[in-house]
Amino acid sequence: MTQFNFGTIVASTKSGSGLAADLNAWRDALHTGHKGPARPTYKVAGLSWINDAAAPWVDYVYDGVGDALRGFIDPSTHRYSTAGNFAKTITSGGVTARLADWGTLFNLSGSAAQTVAIDPKSSLLAGWWIRVIAQNIAVTINPFGAETVDGLAQIILPSGSSITVFYDGTNFWTDANGGGASAFPVGGVVYVPASAPPAGFLRMNGALISRETYAGLWGFAQASSNITPTDAEWLEGRFSPGDGATTFRLPDARGNFIRPWDNARGVDPSRALGTLQASALATHGHTGWTGGGGYHNHSAYGGTDAQGNHQHLIGGDFRGSGVSSNGGYLVNGGTNVGTSWAGTHQHNVSGGYTSIVDHHTHAVGISDYAGAAETRPRNIALLACIKY
Repeated sequence: MTQFNFGTIVASTKSGSGLAADLNAWRDALHTGHKGPARPTYKVAGLSWINDAAAPWVDYVYDGVGDALRGFIDPSTHRYSTAGNFAKTITSGGVTARLADWGTLFNLSGSAAQTVAIDPKSSLLAGWWIRVIAQNIAVTINPFGAETVDGLAQIILPSGSSITVFYDGTNFWTDANGGGASAFPVGGVVYVPASAPPAGFLRMNGALISRETYAGLWGFAQASSNITPTDAEWLEGRFSPGDGATTFRLPDARGNFIRPWDNARGVDPSRALGTLQASALATHGHTGWTGGGGYHNHSAYGGTDAQGNHQHLIGGDFRGSGVSSNGGYLVNGGTNVGTSWAGTHQHNVSGGYTSIVDHHTHAVGISDYAGAAETRPRNIALLACIKY
């Protein structure tokens, strides 16, 4: 016997062998640290006791309201570990994490996926935490009832990953999303100036990936409201269920600009989450004209070309010969007379004008601009990555 309560010793009713037996039982309780499967009924504030219901034994101090965890005792290896420094290896069947598991490292392995369930928050204390390693299998972190961890009903760890779950007195968080204040959340997107993604990220390239290997991201995809019913219906901005059994498909951000979803604001209406929008120019027109003027005309100036030394013939009916009364020459028996020879010369034309025209315009043709195959702003190319 370890724990023992002999109540108040009344000398008139207990003495001799009866008293000796009670004192011996109490001595054994002290010597074994009040070890037993539950807190002793004779508890008082400051009582130290050991819960030996299962290995490892758990070392508590009762503080008058509840039990404060001090550490763990492994009776097989004869090792004592303070809270936060104990490991449990689980090869099948899963495990439930309790207050006594404060600071425990759960190392899960085996041939089939396992679950780490968590006791209700009401049974835990602020500051409680555990570490879970999914050694070679997928592991589900499953809080109690409707409680959540990182705001999710459950978290699925892919094989080869690990996570810390801690309780802040109100909610459960993990070091993958320390209450929104630490590491990048699963499903988040970053752009990096590199050809390969950083650790914990995948290229956002529309690839089919394993549901088991990337179980956390698969869980995010299922809860995203942005997954197509079948892979045949997949769109670049959405997830798909892949082959429907072992794979799922990522969104593909390659070569696309990102536009935040309108979500009923009305700036970019009638858009569904994850849909692709083709390039476009807003409806517009072009106006062109020539320089104008009021009423005006156009002057004309010029000259005839030079024809060399020549004369011009004059038609007529003349008889006889001799000199005419005006000094010209008559041609015997001819009918034509000629002017005198004037040498090489030309005749100028000047002072002419076109007709007056009212205000008017002239049609202007605009040729196509030899641009690129798309409309785009100045930009740089970065690698789009998604957290798994």
